[in-house]
Amino acid sequence: MLRHIVLLQISDAVPASEIDGLLRELSEVALETPGIRAFVGGPKTPGSGMSQGFTHALTIDFTNALARDSYLSGLDKDGVGRRISEMTVGGLGGVLAINIDISDMKAPDDMAPKKLQAKWA
Repeated sequence: MLRHIVLLQISDAVPASEIDGLLRELSEVALETPGIRAFVGGPKTPGSGMSQGFTHALTIDFTNALARDSYLSGLDKDGVGRRISEMTVGGLGGVLAINIDISDMKAPDDMAPKKLQAKWA
């Protein structure tokens, strides 16, 4: 499995409605792509203070690199990729994209599914 991670530094001049529209389009392209496992994206939340100007992020989990490449082709076809570079500070300079292999993802043992603990009151 492959996790595609994208950080975006979106200009303050871009209205929130346009940003929401862009994230919706990215989600639509992703969810139409065979081999997608998950999509999530949105604005950064306060916390670490280490965002280095990046304002939004998204991650997409794919079954393999072929599925990821198909997704990227869909961005070109629909012009979504062009809109990303129009909204980000410095064009593609405001985009950071990396991929990591998550085939060997680890989780704590206590994250195993648990049976509901309930009783009739």
